[in-house]
Amino acid sequence: MSEEREYILRIGDESGGDRYVPVTEFNIQQYSCGLRAGDLVRLRNDLPRLDEDGNPTGKVYAAGEVWRVLSGAEADPTALWLRQADGQLHAWDDDPSIFETFERIAPNEDGATADDG
Repeated sequence: MSEEREYILRIGDESGGDRYVPVTEFNIQQYSCGLRAGDLVRLRNDLPRLDEDGNPTGKVYAAGEVWRVLSGAEADPTALWLRQADGQLHAWDDDPSIFETFERIAPNEDGATADDG
């Protein structure tokens, strides 16, 4: 699964330049916010979909959708990875604010198992 999530992370440095770090290994199982790879989370409210420039598209991810927490990368430790209900990947900040948008649910509440990571 990691090959579909490989990406290049741009990190600004103190001199005003950028350095680029390949992110290819996803071995973080426990996130700082308390979520673990394999956990299931449910959207509390509709979430507006944004285009690649961050502008609303007029569509939403529906309240009640269940997303799965995936393993994270040590090279990008503030990113929490989710697999959306439609199978697409989504990164979120690894901090307690995630619980304003999502609630953790029991692993089998939606009929799924928590073996994905």
